[in-house]
Amino acid sequence: MSKPSRMEILELLSNGKITAAEAADLLSDVGEPAKAAAPPPPPPAEKAPAPEPVVATKGDDSQEPNWFRVRVANLETGKNRVTVNIPVKMMKFGLKIGSRFSPEIDNLDWNELTGMMKDMKTGMLVDVQDADSNEHVQVYLD
Repeated sequence: MSKPSRMEILELLSNGKITAAEAADLLSDVGEPAKAAAPPPPPPAEKAPAPEPVVATKGDDSQEPNWFRVRVANLETGKNRVTVNIPVKMMKFGLKIGSRFSPEIDNLDWNELTGMMKDMKTGMLVDVQDADSNEHVQVYLD
């Protein structure tokens, strides 16, 4: 059996058929030099620990949230299908970029959103389980 090529190894990794550690071992065996500009492969999907089921509420004694997080996981396996982590300070930039692709968010009032988030504690904003699509969606501030 011939050695897999660098591209085949990366495809196996992206499809979740091998772990990042296995891919690293196989890539070191291939002997092809990695390009300096190539980004590292994404980590394999893992079951994310569920955040505290705390409803985000107003309060003076809490820490201001730093991250806006979205997780979409498979209900059967618990593995993440989608993981989005956005620094709260970058959300305004992200919304401006997103409005180019999704016109419905163009009318959001950023000042109102940031004002609401500054007064919120960290915790769960949305926690939905959809048995039809076999997905668990979580949106929370951390």
